[in-house]
Amino acid sequence: MSFIFKKNMLPMLRVQKSKRAGFTLLELIGVMVVISILLAVALPSTIDLIQVQRSVNERAELPKIAEALKRGMLREQLFPIYENDASEATDGSDAYWWNLAARHGGGSANELRYPLGVRSGSDNTRHLYLADASWSGSTFFDIVSGNQLNWIQDPRDPSELRLLLLSTTSSGLPLPNTLTQVQFDNLWNDWAVGSDGNPATGSWNSYGLGNDWAGRATELNVERIDLREWLCTVVIENRRAIEEASGAEFEDLDPQLSGTMLTDNWDSVYAYTVNQNGAEVVLLTQEATNGNGNTVTQVNRVVLSKRGRITNETLAGPASGLFDAIIIEGSKTTTSGTPPVSASAPATATIQLTLTARAPMALLNPNDSTNPSPLTGWSNADYYIQNRYFFTSQELLLGEPWNQTEIGIFTITEPFSTLRFDGLQWHY
Repeated sequence: MSFIFKKNMLPMLRVQKSKRAGFTLLELIGVMVVISILLAVALPSTIDLIQVQRSVNERAELPKIAEALKRGMLREQLFPIYENDASEATDGSDAYWWNLAARHGGGSANELRYPLGVRSGSDNTRHLYLADASWSGSTFFDIVSGNQLNWIQDPRDPSELRLLLLSTTSSGLPLPNTLTQVQFDNLWNDWAVGSDGNPATGSWNSYGLGNDWAGRATELNVERIDLREWLCTVVIENRRAIEEASGAEFEDLDPQLSGTMLTDNWDSVYAYTVNQNGAEVVLLTQEATNGNGNTVTQVNRVVLSKRGRITNETLAGPASGLFDAIIIEGSKTTTSGTPPVSASAPATATIQLTLTARAPMALLNPNDSTNPSPLTGWSNADYYIQNRYFFTSQELLLGEPWNQTEIGIFTITEPFSTLRFDGLQWHY
């Protein structure tokens, strides 16, 4: 097959040249202006979003670091060195907290020391604070002194066993190298972010932070590390008791009963105790002849056969106006001859009982079982239910309040247990 081109067809096959396309300088300037405006609007929001996300990630990281640090302290029986100076080399002492945590699953020392998104070697490091700075770098044995007695200031609240881990991903917000005891407690107890970006309670200075932080409380990350969970909590109830009667207070009734029950005839008489549960009172009577020659029934003795438990200690004692006492009540007939001629109103007499001090408790020295250390904080003015903290396997020597007789030994083997003296006996 062949094609024949005619001369007049060639112009139709020619490619038409198009005009050159592009932007003018004015158009480019306009586009750049629009982009600059958009960036000016969007960039701060983008930066804020990145900063917020860093803070969120940092808050999620701190509990993991805290757990690694606690593992290291327990396994090595060591408190880390109290050191927050940014000029200290990361690979310095093995007892620096970040090195201690790194050895027990926390990651590298640099990962532990520097917040997320912060370069190694900057001044912006995570800071660890000890509630008791004197424990810095000490072993557990150094602090306990080998006998586990009186090693914390208050066994009801061992506040020394706390640490704070603080961080911020904002390089312009400095953290203090040390905290006072008051500043530490404020961060532990009161720290919360207010709606204005400042602390909800107190001033920045009360937390050891400067005015650079004004309005930026959300950028501070606080992780509380409570080491009191290492100890065993024992809830101890130690109520006061009715003192064991010697008998003398019941033998001579005349001064207490004004002689009425010794000389008069009682038709009915009974006795009960005030503010006690389970007490038993026995009245011993005898037949006698009164001054008119009539045979009468007299109260000879009162016996408290069971002391009973005090039901409300706040009502006990003369200061409150309500005594723990034996109340004797009854009705009698007045006889001037035989038979009786008139009846008198019911009569009441009171014999006040005495309260003991609390049942004695003493912490045994594991190295010397003959040298117990009495537990403090159990005077008659102290509240009778307290939480106490002990090491596992520590032992408490228990006694009775009446004559200090030793009852037994309570060995602390559970993370949480109860020990109770109810006014009559120990329960454990």
